[in-house]
Amino acid sequence: MSAISSFTLNSSVDIQVHSHEYAHIILPLQQNFYLRFLGRSYSLTPRQIGFVPPGVQHEFGCPGAALTLNIPAEMVKSADLVSLSENCILDIDSRLEPLVFLIKQEVSQPDCSRESLRYLFYYLYDKFVDRHRIPSLRYMHENYAEPVSIAKLAALENYNASYYTDWFKRKVGCMPSEYLQMVRIDKAKEILSTTRYRILDVAMQVGYLNSSSFARAFKSVTGLTPGQYRKQASENKPMEKLF
Repeated sequence: MSAISSFTLNSSVDIQVHSHEYAHIILPLQQNFYLRFLGRSYSLTPRQIGFVPPGVQHEFGCPGAALTLNIPAEMVKSADLVSLSENCILDIDSRLEPLVFLIKQEVSQPDCSRESLRYLFYYLYDKFVDRHRIPSLRYMHENYAEPVSIAKLAALENYNASYYTDWFKRKVGCMPSEYLQMVRIDKAKEILSTTRYRILDVAMQVGYLNSSSFARAFKSVTGLTPGQYRKQASENKPMEKLF
């Protein structure tokens, strides 16, 4: 699956259970939408947006109708999955209303532009992530190319370093160093798939001092070397810009 697809889930009182490789964005249109995954239950109202991570078995049911967007897994950054899974509901306030209107309008068109839908999704994705990102996570996303110390991250949360590490693992589900690595690799994947920078240049842009340490980290996360990933990406999509 390489493009966003959409469909309207019509009235049904039956609870259904399934899983798939893509993520869901759910917009209830009439009545509340029942959703359960990862041991938690939710009741989405038409004034809320729901997110279901890729690859997660979930239960759902809707007595009215709901608009569902199927999002390719590669469009969801691995570093954001924990935050999105824990904070999977977004209230539709006055700032989000125009965006939701545009999404509904685009989907209703017979010749719906998948590219337009992609841009609208990324805007919504940023709102989901930014609204629930704690200060130390935001700092890592903004400063991944620089050395990042536990002391600095702990200070942002007003904790001492030893407590912060335990607190972070309980809250996010991994160590700060592991999360930072995911952030860096996500950015590296973006650079590798859209530019022709040398591997060493990519490594330095995402915070690694040499290509060997970058390659080890990249393969531990993706299962591929940076070169293999770039080749695979180029076969699926032409380079957009030559540097």
